[in-house]
Amino acid sequence: MSEFRVLDLSQGPRHQAFAFYRGASQPRWGLTTRLDVGPLLACVQAWRDELPGLSPLLAYHHAVLQACLAVPALRQRLVRDGHGNGQVLEWARVDASITLARSDDSFAVAYLPWGARLRDFVGPARAAIEAARVPGTDWGIGGPHGGCVYTTTLPWLDFTHFEHAHTGAFDDGTPRFAFGRFSPGGSERVEMAMNLEIHHALVDGLHVGRFVQALEALLAEPEGLW
Repeated sequence: MSEFRVLDLSQGPRHQAFAFYRGASQPRWGLTTRLDVGPLLACVQAWRDELPGLSPLLAYHHAVLQACLAVPALRQRLVRDGHGNGQVLEWARVDASITLARSDDSFAVAYLPWGARLRDFVGPARAAIEAARVPGTDWGIGGPHGGCVYTTTLPWLDFTHFEHAHTGAFDDGTPRFAFGRFSPGGSERVEMAMNLEIHHALVDGLHVGRFVQALEALLAEPEGLW
């Protein structure tokens, strides 16, 4: 389980934004952008013999988790009844909780543990996916864990907008991602839509911009993920 530190966001340069959106009736906001995944797909094809089980889905999920390291705000989570409502946990790294299609047309939830390198990530992630895809398996596969991000993939659709479902449970601010199909772009690009929904008490546009820049850099030179 990842380590974390406790922060008090009722103090510091974002204290006004934190206080305002912490109690907002709709504190979530999001956007959809397009990513060039061409270089990543080429590397996945080249690496498959050396790394059995590697897939584009696992490769871009690993890149997303690595990009989260560059932006602390995406690793921060609200705490229910935190001291003065300002208490936040900042995880040293985050894992991925993803949805997957099953053969019986239901869907599964699999928990993919963070790995420092792609070669460390793929084996445990592939095992978790295969276990979760067994029809009737509980969604709780993976057991207790620390910080994560929620993701879903719609490989059938090239979307421009996406809205995420929410339960009535306490919202700790976990980012939600959605990924679309691979589609041809201009200048021989291969593009994928990515939607990101975040909690405004924790994440501003500046943070999302930095995250996307970090992710784009990893996708442009995926050899650094190996």
